[in-house]
Amino acid sequence: MPTTWTNREILQYYFRGMIDLKTKYLDNSEINNEYRRENETFIRAVKTTLDDFSSQLTPELRAMYVSKYKENKPFIEFYNVVAPTSYIMALNKQLNQLVNKIERPKERLYA
Repeated sequence: MPTTWTNREILQYYFRGMIDLKTKYLDNSEINNEYRRENETFIRAVKTTLDDFSSQLTPELRAMYVSKYKENKPFIEFYNVVAPTSYIMALNKQLNQLVNKIERPKERLYA
């Protein structure tokens, strides 16, 4: 996991399915320290926020985001195919605003 999270890294983690794996790990892990608590809060916030957003998407739009963040396909391949260009751009803007609002864990220095 990165120590500082960019919007792109968060979206890649989510649409690649890594957030789901991380939450399963957190549910089964018995480690309990401050670092874990901060990350758990962050991971769960990402999951709930992006799950709410994804639930409003059509299957085609969801597949578009998975292709974008899993296979690095450019959005231009989906313009006017999956949805109108302006709609996809508006969704991207809304998605980035949602991710910007998620509070990131504090950066840690390791010895």
